[in-house]
Amino acid sequence: MNTFYTKIFEADNTFFKGELESVIIPTVDGEYGVWADHENLVVAIIPGKMTFRDAEGETYEAFVSDGMMRIEDGEVLILVDSAEYADEIDISRAKEKEAAAKEAMLQKRSMHEYTLAESSLKRAIARIKIKNGS
Repeated sequence: MNTFYTKIFEADNTFFKGELESVIIPTVDGEYGVWADHENLVVAIIPGKMTFRDAEGETYEAFVSDGMMRIEDGEVLILVDSAEYADEIDISRAKEKEAAAKEAMLQKRSMHEYTLAESSLKRAIARIKIKNGS
C-alpha cells in the first residue's frame, strides 16, 4: 500500500514521525481520513481519538486534544496541544479531571472560566472513552 510522510507534534514534544498508510482524526464535522496522494488541506482537530496505520500495517490509537492538520504536497503535519497513546492514559486522573471540570462549570464565575472548564471536560471525556475502548 502507498504511504505518506507524517509528523505529529505536541506542544512540547514530537509524538510521531514517519511513513503512514492512513490516519483518521476527529474534527468538528466528524472523523476525517487521510491516505496517500490526498489533496492539500487544512482542518481543525477537536479532542478525541486519532487512529493511524504505519507502513508495516500496525494500527495505533491515541487521544489528541485541539489542534490542526495540514496536508501539503503529499506530506501531513499534525499539531496538537497534547497526544497520548491509549495504553498511556491514566483513567483515574482522567476521571478526576472530568469531575473537576464539571464542578468548575457549575460555579459559572465567568464565561471565560466556563469555556476553559468545558474544554477540559471534553478532553477528559475523550480520554475516558479511548481508554475504555469506545
